Amino acid sequence: MAISSWNAGIIRPVPVPPAGPYQDGAAPGVWTLDQVAFWNQQGLWPTAGNLAPMGLFAGGNSGSATVNVIQKVVLATSGNASDFGDLTVARYAAASASSNTRGVWFGGQSTEIGTSNIIDYSTFATTGNATDFGDLISGTGTQMSASSNNVRGVVFGGEQGTYSCVIQYITISTTGNASNFGTLSSTNWAYSASAASSTRALAAGYYTSSPGVTNTIEYVTISSTGNRADFGDLTMARGGMAGCSSSTRALFGGGYNGSTWVNVIDYVTIATIGNATDFGDLITQPFSGASCASATNGYFAGGSSSVVYNTIQYVTIASAGNATDFGDLVSNTVYFAGCSSTAEAVQPTPTSSQMAIVGGGEQSNSNTTTSVLQYINIATTGNSYLFGNLSLQRYSLTACGSSTRGLFAGGYADGPKTNVIDYVTIASVGNATDFGDLTSGRDILAGFSSDTRGVFGGGNNGAITNIIDYVTIASTGNATDFGDLLNDFQSCTGCASPTRGIVAGGYSAGTYSNVIQYVTIASAGNATDFGDLTEARQNFASCSSSTRGVFAAGFNAAFSGATTNIIDYITIASTGNATDFGDLPVANYSIASTSSPTRGLFMGGYGSGQANVISYITIASTGDASDFGDLSPGLYSLPGATSNCHGGI
Repeated sequence: MAISSWNAGIIRPVPVPPAGPYQDGAAPGVWTLDQVAFWNQQGLWPTAGNLAPMGLFAGGNSGSATVNVIQKVVLATSGNASDFGDLTVARYAAASASSNTRGVWFGGQSTEIGTSNIIDYSTFATTGNATDFGDLISGTGTQMSASSNNVRGVVFGGEQGTYSCVIQYITISTTGNASNFGTLSSTNWAYSASAASSTRALAAGYYTSSPGVTNTIEYVTISSTGNRADFGDLTMARGGMAGCSSSTRALFGGGYNGSTWVNVIDYVTIATIGNATDFGDLITQPFSGASCASATNGYFAGGSSSVVYNTIQYVTIASAGNATDFGDLVSNTVYFAGCSSTAEAVQPTPTSSQMAIVGGGEQSNSNTTTSVLQYINIATTGNSYLFGNLSLQRYSLTACGSSTRGLFAGGYADGPKTNVIDYVTIASVGNATDFGDLTSGRDILAGFSSDTRGVFGGGNNGAITNIIDYVTIASTGNATDFGDLLNDFQSCTGCASPTRGIVAGGYSAGTYSNVIQYVTIASAGNATDFGDLTEARQNFASCSSSTRGVFAAGFNAAFSGATTNIIDYITIASTGNATDFGDLPVANYSIASTSSPTRGLFMGGYGSGQANVISYITIASTGDASDFGDLSPGLYSLPGATSNCHGGI
């Protein structure tokens, strides 16, 4: 579209085409509504609240001085850095990670207080100084590396007098001290570089007292905790590199190879274990520079060789080739840290109207009780993403939810049976918040809900119980007595329509049960007999549409406690016995399940190789379950699961 002078009363300006759709994009001039509509249709009109992708570089040494400056780079267009604000303390040799809303700065060496365990953070949308976040684990402070998905930041190694092999992590959306994640292979791990996908964090190259620099690449699974695993090797041994990544590729650039500074860029495919491949060359030979990434480009800034650089350069991550000049830092800087607001390109934010949340249980890769929460887009197929953490590690819990909130209740917390009810806001990733307490601490209980009430039935509070209690999901507070089940039941399961709640099967009176019972959710009272399952069983799962309840897997009495792969179903509005639906891929038990209005998901469990498997069915039809994707990490021991669109909503 040609731009010419536009009549606007007595004003005849020459409008300039918009620089982009971001809120700070320039579109000077006086515009008609038709012209604005044209640029909106092109997706180029500046929009309030649409922040341009941003990189932040913080701290470091500038000449001989340690600085607290945070520098900002707008990644959408080439250009120089500008001042953003200040760190809480001037320091160098810090590390950084980020979500799409926050950049976090870890440790460093401070001229004011020496080696620092400080963690502080900046909010990308708000120019200004950093805010205190918490503290690193004692004993680590400088020469660390860090990376993140949109939920967790993971910090590798470091130095405080002696080198460290500690891996630690934070949840970026909250504040607080770092927690232990696991350990690296060597106790002398410093000057490494890190990068991450939504599931894996990599640490590459490090300095050790003997033989010096290394070519080692190691990785962890971000959503779990545990020690590192070997990934492969760099193309050459070196330390002091900078690392960045897209959702699929990690780049490691620059560094010192033991005898000279290098400009080499290596890359790996994060999902595939193996050695690095040559990508191209940087313009400079930077040691202890900083890096960040947009969804498509990797940016390398500053660093030093025989001189300290102010250069910012970039590459296109999906292709290979040499770096191109982007602009300049505010000043020549070395030993500093970088991050960006485009970590959401690595892990999507849960914005679907059909989101499942699953949490707790035991991790299949470590046989440890977990607090990890994962989310899944039910409308598609694919793997889970990290959501956050429950308030405590536990298994044999239950879950229910409304269209906005997910509740996780009870469970076995590696010792006591807990009465804790946590909640999450399904639309935003982060850790669970305390909701209130069940009327008694118990595990292996059933849960179900409408869009307003969450109901919890049965379980074991030291003895098998018939308790039913409930909460109002939109508020917080302790549960209230609802009524009683037909008998004392544990290891049962629950599902619902908007009006009826169903509790099925379990263990009662010394035997497995085939009993299906129901309550009217909006009222309070005792359960009523509904009918029978096709097989008596316990430790199984259920889900529902607004009309059908579906039950799958478990231990069944018909085969002396053998595991079953059966799926059966009921019509919730009527009463009667269950009907055969189909089969899971393998016999399984202690699984989790939830649903959308049309799909049921079955997740994890003790079946052969099934702890990370997600299967699905179409609820309105019958037939065997199909593969959906994988959990990360795999879960068993009755994790809890719910969604914002299950049959009770």
